[in-house]
Amino acid sequence: MRGQMAAGRNKLQVRVDIPNNRLYCIVGGNVTRADIDSFFTEVRFGVADLKPGFAVITDLTNCHYSHLAAIPTYRKIMHYLASSGVREVVRVVNTGNLIYRQAMNLASRIQGYSTVYVKTLDEAESFLEQSQRRESLRYLLLRKPVQLVVDDRAFQGQLMDVSTSGCAVTGTSEAPAVGTVVHMSFALCDKKSDENRFEIDAEVVRHFGQGFAVRFISFGNVDRDKLQECLVQQARLDV
Repeated sequence: MRGQMAAGRNKLQVRVDIPNNRLYCIVGGNVTRADIDSFFTEVRFGVADLKPGFAVITDLTNCHYSHLAAIPTYRKIMHYLASSGVREVVRVVNTGNLIYRQAMNLASRIQGYSTVYVKTLDEAESFLEQSQRRESLRYLLLRKPVQLVVDDRAFQGQLMDVSTSGCAVTGTSEAPAVGTVVHMSFALCDKKSDENRFEIDAEVVRHFGQGFAVRFISFGNVDRDKLQECLVQQARLDV
């Protein structure tokens, strides 16, 4: 076990838990571009000791502010974790701190993976224990259109919170009943920037305030692998 590594005079620390396949990141104080660049190196070392499907807990409770110049490196870290096979990312944060508002503002403007926010480390550990059966990381895509067909009725919506096992759909003119099979068609870019169109049947599993969630059905492993590749790449793109 690599134990604990530190960057930026201990303002940022990385700890690897090999038995539980987890990466712990502790971020404190006011974070500069130089701090986060050094931190990225330690994250890469830590991930090298873990297996695909690992989880990340980032503790921001003692972090006050992050300089805007560090945002490009934050994005690099997100993309590195996604391409390395991270399954879940949880952030421990005080919702009254400026860093929480910064994180939420950034999440609303860039594409990336879906992050869970909790108030304590115990909550983060409990969440990960309960989410062990989740198949893959979820991605937040911005304004990504999807065409839907139900019983020969066609309508459009927008994808959000997408994984290789399902997604949420918003912005539709209707919300099909739970249990309805929906045919979905959407396009994502791969590593070569080629557009890949996915045609997927999905079952509506629940409704929420702005739309509905579906579970993909009749979706083979080859298609799942291709979707995962495209989701990682799509999250890199500015929209």
